Amino acid sequence: MTTYQLGPLVGGTIHQYANAVGQIYYCDTVAGTTSYAIPEGFQDVAGDTWALDTTKSWPQWNNNRTGRAVLINPNPPPPQTYLDDINVKAALNLLIKIPDSSERIYRRPIGDILRFIFPSSEGFSVVWEAVSVNTQPDFYVFKVLQRPGRSLYQYEYMLMECKKAGESWEHTKDHFYKHLAENGNDSKNCYGMVQIGFNVQFCKYENYNFSEVGEVMHLINNANDVIAWGRHIKDNPMPFL
Repeated sequence: MTTYQLGPLVGGTIHQYANAVGQIYYCDTVAGTTSYAIPEGFQDVAGDTWALDTTKSWPQWNNNRTGRAVLINPNPPPPQTYLDDINVKAALNLLIKIPDSSERIYRRPIGDILRFIFPSSEGFSVVWEAVSVNTQPDFYVFKVLQRPGRSLYQYEYMLMECKKAGESWEHTKDHFYKHLAENGNDSKNCYGMVQIGFNVQFCKYENYNFSEVGEVMHLINNANDVIAWGRHIKDNPMPFL
């Protein structure tokens, strides 16, 4: 297996290496041991700074205090879209390489995409249902509210259905709309989102009628539009009582 030399930790007795899949391990030249755990005393602490190592042919950042190396930027710029999230990027890269992946693989990035659009800092919670996809929507987006002077509670803001590439839009919508109409809100008003492969579209069930919200969009090519329509949904809540 290919080995990459990342350099020594401060003190020079412990050397860092990465294997072909990017796992970093440490070799103690005095003790003669190898470990994937960060050596005691070399853990990162608040206030540490990092520098890009320009001597390497691959991206590598070194801790200026300890010399510890990492292969992912420890101080990335704030994400502008969900495509800047490294977990979303990794999951989408896999789907680009293997577009005929199963449905469960297509569900991997959408959870983090929904959390980017509907963040917990705005009172949203994204829940991935673990039951059969035929009996429940794949994801629930809850919104938290507080009764005046009373307790916090959640209601269903949006339901989401995910299918692998190549599935029928009409069949998927018919199947999903049944779930959407059975949402837990007293008014039955609720937003929805359908994903088939890389394509998504928002919809809503309002006053016992279904309607589309925006056009069909590509998760990668139309990321800004997906975020904009998500913002539209957040800016236009429907009464749920």
